[in-house]
Amino acid sequence: MELPSPSEAQRRHLLPTRTIVFLVIAAAAPLASMIGNLPVAIARGTGAGVPVAFLIAGAILIAFTTGYAFIGRRVVSTGAFYTYVAEGLGKELGVGAAYCAVAAYASFAFGLAAACGYFDEQVFVAIGLKVDWTICAAVSVLLAGILNYRSMDASAKLLAVIIVVETLVLVVFDGTVVAARGMAAFPLASFAAGQWVAPGIGVSLMTAFTCFVGFESGALYTKEAADPVRSIPLASYISVVLIGSFYLVTAWIVVGALGPVQAKPLALAHGGTLILDLIKRYDGEAASDIAGILLCTSMLATYIAIHAAASRYLYALAREGLVPRRLARFDEQRRVPVAATICLSAATVICLVAIASTRTDPYAATIPVLIGMGTLGIIALQAAAAVAILFYVVRRAREAGPVVLMAAACAAIGLLGALTTVATNFTLLSTVSTPFVAWLPVLYVLTLAAGVLFAIWMRAARPRHFAELALVEHRPARGELEPAGNGERVRAS
Repeated sequence: MELPSPSEAQRRHLLPTRTIVFLVIAAAAPLASMIGNLPVAIARGTGAGVPVAFLIAGAILIAFTTGYAFIGRRVVSTGAFYTYVAEGLGKELGVGAAYCAVAAYASFAFGLAAACGYFDEQVFVAIGLKVDWTICAAVSVLLAGILNYRSMDASAKLLAVIIVVETLVLVVFDGTVVAARGMAAFPLASFAAGQWVAPGIGVSLMTAFTCFVGFESGALYTKEAADPVRSIPLASYISVVLIGSFYLVTAWIVVGALGPVQAKPLALAHGGTLILDLIKRYDGEAASDIAGILLCTSMLATYIAIHAAASRYLYALAREGLVPRRLARFDEQRRVPVAATICLSAATVICLVAIASTRTDPYAATIPVLIGMGTLGIIALQAAAAVAILFYVVRRAREAGPVVLMAAACAAIGLLGALTTVATNFTLLSTVSTPFVAWLPVLYVLTLAAGVLFAIWMRAARPRHFAELALVEHRPARGELEPAGNGERVRAS
């Protein structure tokens, strides 16, 4: 199914590679990931060996991106990983994965919206003002909705500023630690042989993969990308390398700042304020306060990016008729799925009202569970896509070559391992130990099963509709013959 060529007016809203990179990095939220996840990895994981976990996670995701680039240049669709799962593992599993994807991104978006409100409230309290978290969350939902409704290039401009500033804070911190401690800021003990199999490596890997959540969102902007065949895989490569390198270096320097021997006990003692306390120690109290404020903007940037990603999955399902087709309304001028964007904003408001009605501390009971469910679902989607890409590559092993084949196999094994680790440590990920919370991952199994059964029923009862699911534009590889439009065939460039 060929994507229509945009007009000159529409081209103004098409996304270049650099814009997609900003959207992907914003979804990964470097500052929020380091402040929120790194202390957990050090305290409950391998301590000084945490950089190893980031190295492993980054290598696996680079391997995944290698296979993804191979399929992305040949299979072009707005359905992102849903269509890849359908292409590699069959439409039935693809439909199940699609419903899981919507549930995961929506859960993540709901949790992030509430988190924006919660952390904004804490900032207002710190400066002596009382503003209820629900008001702050409502402003975040309104801002994300307006920006994503206008066009993604409008959102990307704001996200670019936020990303640059929040990254600069961590870069300054890294530089200050290196200046103060010299080569001791890079302790070789972090990469000692025993660290690769040290107790707690599973927890460290879980938090490392959690920090990368969002890197896969670039695949959702195919319809809005100026050159999807080239820019989407390239943006994914650039994003994974930049994010992975930044996480690895920062985690290593944090261990150096704490000292390899004291890293774990100090992380346990400081808890969630570890990074802010280190910034205060090395850069001063003003820098720590700025980092605290930027944590709020980092959460907002992540929310805007995840909101955009969730609405595009909803749009993809609406186009397929798997949810009401009225949600497939797309503004061709601004290149935005307007109906899905409005629907997701409305659903977020309903969720926030439900959370507020419980009159409990949202961070103690709800926010981590929603974000945890979103994280688990997205990692499951990554794992499913990795397996599907492996099957796709195996069927085209001669064209792909041994490097792509090996990379796809490593990515599938690695992401399946990551999924198992995250699922078995879900209460740690969600930070809520209530018994029923440990069983929440089962909801994804039920959603997948329901989607598969629905697809099987559709294949029997609505064969024409089933045949139209997950239609993609298949582009031939370089040198292969493709239609020229006049009955002749030419070689692809």
